[in-house]
Amino acid sequence: MPTLTPQHRSDEVATSAFQEGILTMAMTMVPSSVGVYLAMKNSQKFVKSTNWQSRTALVIMPPLFMFAFSSETKHRHRMLEVAHETEHSRKSAKWAEEVHQKARKNAVTPISEADSEAQLAELYRKSVESSGVRVVPGAKLGVHHQFANYWQESPFKILGFFGVPTVAYIFYGKSGQQHLQFQSMVMHTRVFGQFAVISMLLGLMGFKDYMDRNGKFITEAEADARVEEMRAVREDLLARLNHEKRMKELQNEEIHKAHELDVKEGNVKKMKKKKKHITNMEDIDE
Repeated sequence: MPTLTPQHRSDEVATSAFQEGILTMAMTMVPSSVGVYLAMKNSQKFVKSTNWQSRTALVIMPPLFMFAFSSETKHRHRMLEVAHETEHSRKSAKWAEEVHQKARKNAVTPISEADSEAQLAELYRKSVESSGVRVVPGAKLGVHHQFANYWQESPFKILGFFGVPTVAYIFYGKSGQQHLQFQSMVMHTRVFGQFAVISMLLGLMGFKDYMDRNGKFITEAEADARVEEMRAVREDLLARLNHEKRMKELQNEEIHKAHELDVKEGNVKKMKKKKKHITNMEDIDE
């Protein structure tokens, strides 16, 4: 049976996972670097208890961990998406073939091969557009389209990227107010930071819900590629059906030849006599 994750899409999945890992690593390196810098600037105990190797490790190890974790997670998620798209292509090709055959059967005048292919392409395109995506003209998505897709897939990463600096900035602003004790600074930071993060979360999830209802953005080239994939699936389906039909015809032909050989050799008559003899024995027993 054909796989749901075809080999020709492996480079696409690997590139997507690598880009996700690089982006997450860069986002993680900012707070790790800032944290080590602030610790060296404000804590003599930290400076005395660490050397340059340990400080370098504190800067680079969290980003490297996040690179491995996020790229592996993205790879698994993208493979599931590819499997879903492949399954959708197969079901759509089968549905389009059934609709097409029904239309040809009910047509008053014969449909030419060119019109037949055009109708199938239109059905394939309709299936792609109704699969939860929005087609953008062109071969490449704009920056705002890419950001919207990333927002839909990873809203909490965006929340962390903007939320952590916001809370840190609030604490930095409160630390400049000399009349506040440390406990008061932490309390004020928690209150204002919680309000800021919750406000961000509501906005992020609201836009994610909008994207979930309307679908992510794909390019015209990607939509055409899915149509071509459905056309290839249809051809493969027809080839398998023709092969199964041919194999069944060969099997019936072999059965017919074997039957004629049995008739010629008299095996069929012997079987009938044997069956009649068994019937007579049963009558005697009764």
